[in-house]
Amino acid sequence: MGADGKISGPSRSARRRKTQTVSAAKMLHGATEENMTPAYAGLIAVLNETAPIGMLTDALMKCAKFTEKVIPRIVKQKILEFEKSHANFVRSVNILYRGGIASKQKYNSIRSSLTMCLDETGVSKVHIQFMKNIPVPRLLTYKELLHRINQIDIGELSDVRETLCNGIDEECKFNGKYRDLLQLLFKMSQFYLGANNKRRDKLNWFGKQEGSFKVAIGGDGAPFGKDDQALAWLVSFLNCGQRVCSSAENFLLFGANCSEDCEPVRRYVAMLGDQMRRIEGNLYSIQVDGKEKIVSFQFELLPNDMKYLAFLAGELSISACYFSPFADIRKEDVNKVQGSFGSKPENTWHPWKYSERVRVVAAVEKKKAELCKLTLKPATKPEKITSFITQQKTQQEFSPPVGKCIERPKAEPLHLKNNAWQQWNMSVLKYSLSRSNLGNCQTILDVPPNSCFGKYYHCVRFIVKASRLAKKIRKWFADDKMRDKDLQYRFTGKESRLFCHNFMCIIDSLKTDADQTCHRFKLHVFAYTAMNLRDSVSLFSRVTLSSDQVQSLGQVCSNFFRATALFLSCTPTSWTIGHVVPVHAKQIQETLGMGLGINTMEGREAKHISLANFTKNTQFNNRWSQVFRHEYISLFWLRENGCDETVYKHTSGVYIPKRCFTDEFCHCGLPKNADVEKCNFCSDHLHQLVSDSVIQRKITNDAKAALK
Repeated sequence: MGADGKISGPSRSARRRKTQTVSAAKMLHGATEENMTPAYAGLIAVLNETAPIGMLTDALMKCAKFTEKVIPRIVKQKILEFEKSHANFVRSVNILYRGGIASKQKYNSIRSSLTMCLDETGVSKVHIQFMKNIPVPRLLTYKELLHRINQIDIGELSDVRETLCNGIDEECKFNGKYRDLLQLLFKMSQFYLGANNKRRDKLNWFGKQEGSFKVAIGGDGAPFGKDDQALAWLVSFLNCGQRVCSSAENFLLFGANCSEDCEPVRRYVAMLGDQMRRIEGNLYSIQVDGKEKIVSFQFELLPNDMKYLAFLAGELSISACYFSPFADIRKEDVNKVQGSFGSKPENTWHPWKYSERVRVVAAVEKKKAELCKLTLKPATKPEKITSFITQQKTQQEFSPPVGKCIERPKAEPLHLKNNAWQQWNMSVLKYSLSRSNLGNCQTILDVPPNSCFGKYYHCVRFIVKASRLAKKIRKWFADDKMRDKDLQYRFTGKESRLFCHNFMCIIDSLKTDADQTCHRFKLHVFAYTAMNLRDSVSLFSRVTLSSDQVQSLGQVCSNFFRATALFLSCTPTSWTIGHVVPVHAKQIQETLGMGLGINTMEGREAKHISLANFTKNTQFNNRWSQVFRHEYISLFWLRENGCDETVYKHTSGVYIPKRCFTDEFCHCGLPKNADVEKCNFCSDHLHQLVSDSVIQRKITNDAKAALK
């Protein structure tokens, strides 16, 4: 065969051999002049059965008729079938939902870039061809894709306005959707026991039989925008272990455009508490890949911040006299360094008991009934009720909507670490201002760079690289009305991690040539509290924690609290870290073999960002129906159809920088000589005075002398 696909040799001889070959095939396979199909089919069948693949490929590639007409006709048919297939539908959906959800313009742009290119003139577009006359397969059009997506069964959704807003004023009604809790748990169970079970990081059954799920359930405000208020309740399985910190392992249960504690939400939480009580303790049968599986559900944790826990407990605001939803601690006792928290009689503070909550609620209801019979001013009645509740040595006003489950919440690591570092930064900021003469400074540009505040700002912006915090400080300082008030800035996990790594740089920037002993002592207080806070955060943020690490956590948490209470200003956050965190970490380690980080809201906060992305290009009135559909497709449908691209890795980010474990650096993070244990700063006698006061739980005489 020649390069042109024809029989090689003289043309006359080639024609004779071709004719003889066709005649032989015609005779052998019974073909006629009118029907040559048997002859041609016989030749092809012989080649198909006897010719080696390599030889057959080389021969056919020389045939222009075959490569330019036969193959394109075959492949085009297959491409059309593929473009209409379920596989291409899954491929298109995966493109649409990759990294969130793409807009119509973005999806069409991706679709065009994958299948179209400019022609030789550079003016119009033509289909990309990977062989002559063979275009690449196209994604579904956006219109057809949405039509097929809307046909996917995502389960039943209940409407908030129709089921939870009866008897409420029209302006207090909200739009929202929610799932039945048990049905969502069934779906999650089928997913984890089916498609998700093929992962290398297997589920942890905590010593129980397969199908025994530990559930975490909680709600929080979802930041959809500056003036866009929303609330989302999420459900996750603690059996995921480290993966529970991912937004992909937290599933939407309830979503509405409302505040966290409005009346429809109160009704929903009460209904949810009743569902939780009925679900626990039962065994359920589900179908997984055609096989029957027995599952059970235990509601182990309620990951919420302290403010929302107060709502779930039926308590007054956390700004009330008894501020903690975990313990019977009064505000005036928050700086008491001699006390302890626990369930033993000898402890100073104890956890709230559900039976005591119910007793107080009954007394409060009786008091409210008595006040209704009196003629009082509108503002007087709430004051008398609050006063009565305080006299009961509690902050309980209503019965806990979640019932006895209110005894299960634990301290939440994410908000604790962010609030603690925010408060530490506020103390440092106030100190830098007190050590600077800024009377004529109108903006941050007017601040002398060698002043204490100027060096603090420079360090935060350029060394710590907390750019958002630095921007907020600039705006706050430039506003004369705001400067008289405390800086209002909520720390995120990013700022907390940056401060964990670089707090000594900030402290070092506060030094001046005019520092006296009292000023130097204050810097050592900042360093001591920051070092113990960093070590505390490093331990209580972990999902896995050993018994020895639990003991270490108790020590550093106690050191942080005592130093803060003795030399700075203690807050509910620092009290919780000092007393509640060690107790809760020990309880979780003993019951689940895990760390307090299993209760973190980090994955839930990340989920809020995903939900906010889902709300883009949606209609406000129909927002939550679309959000639930988007969430179901991205977390269930795509992963069940082989598009689970989530890869879980151990985080490389740490709270204690690696340099602190080398011989060239001190544990605080400053450099030191390799032959000494501590740096010059930590070796200072003032640092030891702070430590001695913490150990003795009082300000020693030497420390008092240093403070003068």
